[in-house]
Amino acid sequence: MRNRKSIIILVAAALILAASFHAFVFGDNIVPGTASDPVVSKSYMDAQIKVLQDQITALTEQLSKVQSGQGSQGGQSGSQTPAPSGDAPVFEVVRVESGQSIIAGASAEIILRSGTAIAIASESGGVSDVTGGTDLPTGTAVTKNHLLIIPADDGRGITCTSMCYVMVKGSYTLN
Repeated sequence: MRNRKSIIILVAAALILAASFHAFVFGDNIVPGTASDPVVSKSYMDAQIKVLQDQITALTEQLSKVQSGQGSQGGQSGSQTPAPSGDAPVFEVVRVESGQSIIAGASAEIILRSGTAIAIASESGGVSDVTGGTDLPTGTAVTKNHLLIIPADDGRGITCTSMCYVMVKGSYTLN
């Protein structure tokens, strides 16, 4: 019995030794600077960066021409270029007295920050409350801090029933 245990231990040790030797001999012996792991020189990287810089410069010039109306649309009918960051609309904080209304233009956005207000709808539909996921008909109370979107320039907006502070992005008139 003792002999049998010794043989099993010896065979197990031999298998472990053989597996270790195999991993050492046939394992990934990647040496830096060889074909399997090439060293990249600084001059090569500088050349590749220069190529990318030239491509970026060419694309920037192309975009500038398209924005100024000098370039072609490249056969893509209806494509639009992004507005320059300086021309992006921003929210304007507006103080609205009780009884006054904000009538917004198409694609305007309204957020009631303080006070109370009700929605003004049109024959085409209500005011889109994006935060609540609802369409507000005329006379519906506007919830504070909800984003309202006016889809068309057709007289939609809000009427403040108390003094309000409202954030507005886009065109609007205060009545």
